[in-house]
Amino acid sequence: MAPLLTEEDAFNSHPFLGNIAYRLPGLDELIGVPMTYLSGYQSMTFTLSVISNDELGEETLECSTASKCKIVFYRAYTPVLYYIAPPVVYYQSFTEFWFDPRGTANLIKDLENDEMPFINAKIGESNVDFEDLIDYDDTYSGYNRNKVRG
Repeated sequence: MAPLLTEEDAFNSHPFLGNIAYRLPGLDELIGVPMTYLSGYQSMTFTLSVISNDELGEETLECSTASKCKIVFYRAYTPVLYYIAPPVVYYQSFTEFWFDPRGTANLIKDLENDEMPFINAKIGESNVDFEDLIDYDDTYSGYNRNKVRG
């Protein structure tokens, strides 16, 4: 069982249109094992189902076709964060992320000219804003480490 929907997930969901937004926690938290246990796997596959609680009770919602609810974690597409500096972050501070984006940059397609090749970064519940500090000279591809200030 994964954690419940957050307020942000609920806001971004449209269940009447058949869409539920949910950000999965880290794989170690999801499965309940240390990350070192997972390092031997290159991929892991799961089938998603949702437990809905309403006035009639609990109901398990599943896809009519299992392949439509398949979630696959690939190690090659898992960004690795090496460090965040400074260790104490406060409003309007400059924060550096030293990370390896792995193959994630290749997954994002059809970006508008003014869109960045990543959606967001969060520290706890706070978004980190890169808008004024990143430009098109920065690169985010391959297995290179990237230093991003936000």
